[in-house]
Amino acid sequence: MKLPDTWAQTTVRAIVKGLQPGFAQKPGEEDEGTTPQIRTHNVTPDGKISLEGIKHITASERELARYSLAVGDVVFNNTNSEEWVGKTAVFDQVGDFVFSNHMTRLRVREDLVCPEYLAAFLQLLWSTGYSKTRAKRWVSQAGIESETLAAFKIPLPILSEQQRIVDVLRQAEVVGKAKQSISKQLDQLVRTAYWEHFGAWYTTDGLLDPIRISDCIAESQYGVSEAMEERGTHAVLRMNSITSSGWLDLSELKYANLSTKDIASTELQDGDLLFNRTNSKELVGKCAVWRPVAGSFSFASYLIRLRLKSEMLPEYLWATLNSAYGKYRLKNSAKQAVSMANVSPTDLGRITVPLPPLAIQGEFAKFVRSVEALRSQMLSKLDAFAELQTVVTQQALIGELTSTWRDDHANEIAAAVQTRDTLLRARGATIALNATVTVTPSAQAELTVRPARHWVHGELSEFQHQVLSAFTAYCQTSSELLFVEDPGVFARFCDDTTVTERLQIFGPSHGNRIRRTLSQLAALGLIAKITLPKVDPERGELEYLKAFRPLRSDEFTRMTDVQALRKALSSDVDHEKYEFQVQLDYETSERAGSSGMFQVISIEDDEGRDFTHLVDQGRHYASLEDLKVDLASALKVAAKQVELEEK
Repeated sequence: MKLPDTWAQTTVRAIVKGLQPGFAQKPGEEDEGTTPQIRTHNVTPDGKISLEGIKHITASERELARYSLAVGDVVFNNTNSEEWVGKTAVFDQVGDFVFSNHMTRLRVREDLVCPEYLAAFLQLLWSTGYSKTRAKRWVSQAGIESETLAAFKIPLPILSEQQRIVDVLRQAEVVGKAKQSISKQLDQLVRTAYWEHFGAWYTTDGLLDPIRISDCIAESQYGVSEAMEERGTHAVLRMNSITSSGWLDLSELKYANLSTKDIASTELQDGDLLFNRTNSKELVGKCAVWRPVAGSFSFASYLIRLRLKSEMLPEYLWATLNSAYGKYRLKNSAKQAVSMANVSPTDLGRITVPLPPLAIQGEFAKFVRSVEALRSQMLSKLDAFAELQTVVTQQALIGELTSTWRDDHANEIAAAVQTRDTLLRARGATIALNATVTVTPSAQAELTVRPARHWVHGELSEFQHQVLSAFTAYCQTSSELLFVEDPGVFARFCDDTTVTERLQIFGPSHGNRIRRTLSQLAALGLIAKITLPKVDPERGELEYLKAFRPLRSDEFTRMTDVQALRKALSSDVDHEKYEFQVQLDYETSERAGSSGMFQVISIEDDEGRDFTHLVDQGRHYASLEDLKVDLASALKVAAKQVELEEK
């Protein structure tokens, strides 16, 4: 396929006034005469500027003039860990700011490109792994030099179409921001409930019924110090497995092969409190309550497992340590060592907290569990939305979402194309023609339903190409799905000759990179990601694990399947029925306190097409009728036209 005929393909160099690396000075805290400095962590994974954890530097007037940021500047992470190099955002803050030498400032030529369009395209290159493949690598860092960034190719529509694309992306962001804000609101809900329950124990004269934390700790246990790899017998929770507001995050796990002794000593039970004893000054003391999930888990030596005596509930201590009072006490108890701070079990034990009656603690603990269940549902929605947003962004940036607009503005576009190309040639830029792909009749039919997939396939990095090829060959040979959350199955895949031969040129030990790449390929619609039940042979328990499979021959995009189904139903809306086979999960709902209800594992039609995406997999349903209503709503048909059969 080709990009739209009215688009040009040029380079970053041709559309910016310059690429400026940032200010090299060790930052410190805010002080009189200092200037806030945007650093790599101030660019969020979704391509926005965040002032959380902002640092300051002292700069001369000359340095301020050279390294200041203005609204509309594009900032690009030129040096970071391999995973984060290439993150990009448009600077949108009012006031005096500079940027670090780990970032590059791009000031666009306003007559050729919108800052938001350039940033969105560079961010897409980061999210698909393209930027990483262009980076030079050192011990623990990767970097993209200005000359390399300047040579990045970029498809360039006219300015008015760029703005149209930016508007589409902003509409998608509104939904994302609304959903993400729910997580913050839940944090605030917990804090408010804490002070409603226990505020009376904090008085101007001090704490009522104070007690040392050590008096309520029945047992404390340090974590393991084993080397962690991409696979092993146990997933190992680390300091970044606990969020700053005290929730567990199991998205980026490492594994270790543990001895029988370590397995026994670091066993985790429902209600165990995990305390982060070593971290930066701002983050030391993070803690989270463990809730059982599928799989075998342990925890690293930077964490401590606390089990409490009966007079103090873990939810109460968790909320106390995460409160303003708790963070203040932890910060004062921390011992600084070079760049890290430490709070030992002894230091933690010396902190005094109120000890309210157990009945009030119990009421609060019950409330916390209900918030946990609600938060789990919201995060599952966010994960689904993140995948959808990636596809929307990718389709917008290749012109798929503005084709009708181009048809309606043909005359305006023709004049603007001449102006754009004249400006590019004046800049000495070579304007690449959009290559035409020759296809067979059968392939032509496929292009009509998934042109975006063909385009993005050509933009994959070499590593992504090889993983996709190896994965497809492996699944065809083994006739099996790939359960990436089963350490044994994933290890066999990584060690398979089909995989090792294709990936040997990239060096040894890249299991986690393979796992991330499979997720990227699924987000881009090149393979399918599903969740299926699997029996643990050792424990005999049913687990629900993430798996990947190749696309079926008739599986182009989810929306194509939906449209075909709607068309079939619309031919006779009064009599047409459609049957789905549904696989349900009652155990997860029961563990979440919703006994008798269920969550959805999978939904397929008679032809085996997957329609699971039409419903919220994080929702607890009370009956098949409720599920039927959601399906009918998503398909825009009457509920009586949908028939469900449980597998």
